[in-house]
Amino acid sequence: MNKILLQFFLLLAFPLLFHSASWAFDTSFEGRFKVGSQFVFESPSFHKDFDSELELRLGLLGNLIEKAGWVLDYELSADAKQADGPSVQSRLRRETDVDFFRAWLRLDNGDFKIRGGRQKILFGSGAIYRPLGLFDTRDVTGVVPETRGVDGVRVTQFQSATGLVEGWLVPAKKDSALIVGMRGEMLLGEIETGAMFQYHPETDLDDLPDFDREMVQMGYHVKGENEFGFWNESRLDIEMKPSSPVRFDTVLGVDYTFDVGEGLHVLVEYFLTTQQRDFTLRDPKGQRTFQQIGISFDQPVGIDIKWQVFGLYDLRDESFQWVPQIEYALTDTLFLYAHGRVGGTLKTGKKDGRLFRKTEVFNGTESFVGLTLVNYFSGMLL
Repeated sequence: MNKILLQFFLLLAFPLLFHSASWAFDTSFEGRFKVGSQFVFESPSFHKDFDSELELRLGLLGNLIEKAGWVLDYELSADAKQADGPSVQSRLRRETDVDFFRAWLRLDNGDFKIRGGRQKILFGSGAIYRPLGLFDTRDVTGVVPETRGVDGVRVTQFQSATGLVEGWLVPAKKDSALIVGMRGEMLLGEIETGAMFQYHPETDLDDLPDFDREMVQMGYHVKGENEFGFWNESRLDIEMKPSSPVRFDTVLGVDYTFDVGEGLHVLVEYFLTTQQRDFTLRDPKGQRTFQQIGISFDQPVGIDIKWQVFGLYDLRDESFQWVPQIEYALTDTLFLYAHGRVGGTLKTGKKDGRLFRKTEVFNGTESFVGLTLVNYFSGMLL
């Protein structure tokens, strides 16, 4: 945890510790064991055919003290991962990685919360495409997708049962600069609405796209339901250059559950991104505007099985992915996933799409089939 954040929360905790606070140790532990391997079809030359990963997560969480309606609680969990295969050979991930997954303290009285440390800052209405997922590192089509989280301080004030105002400070890890953001949410009739603003300087947060540039970001989201669900999530980025070039991302989505079997849920999203000429171009194909369609189907089969299929299609370069997955609950805490990916392009010639590419080095869009086993565990310590 950042030293400044730690000192800040110690200052918050000391008044409670030494002013008739009620100690409330009820620490519990939780974690998971995850192991999986996948066979990569047509793995590039001099690359392994199987991509595998072993993960162990251990965490502690609970309350420290309580006083006058205030609670100081915490979560501390860490991951240890060991990987092997073409993704390691191409340096898309590390062979060995040990790091904190969550590490935060929170002061909470119900309507007001302040939390510092490594935490999840994630909001918005999008399901597959998330313009407002400023700190989101998930692969939504993966097995048990989770965002890593960032080190920072977040303050939340609930104005009512349906409205909140929230702000955050995140160290940029470069020249002692800070990322500053805020957002608000409320219901307008039966429509969930939200708006956000964030400024970030140049940072060394390598896992987050575009955080190496100074930028102002603002956006909104709306979500409602009228027999079927519908939503729109958008963001405008202003790059801090003399010409102040902008980029605009937006998502339009709908979903509906059909009365088929035990309920067939279908979700469709349309994604558009476009940018001005002076905005820094990161698209590998050198294109400033493109559109994609995302679709997902999911349905439970009895109480033990659930299947899901993601489909992604790029309207400009005509590349696509189909990502099927079957979840089978062996017990209440042990789950087996059969999953895969089929990528391709409708264009003939060179395979260099955004969603599928044929390269001499493993790039992460290759087709595969695999199995993953996930076991969750938990218990009380105090």
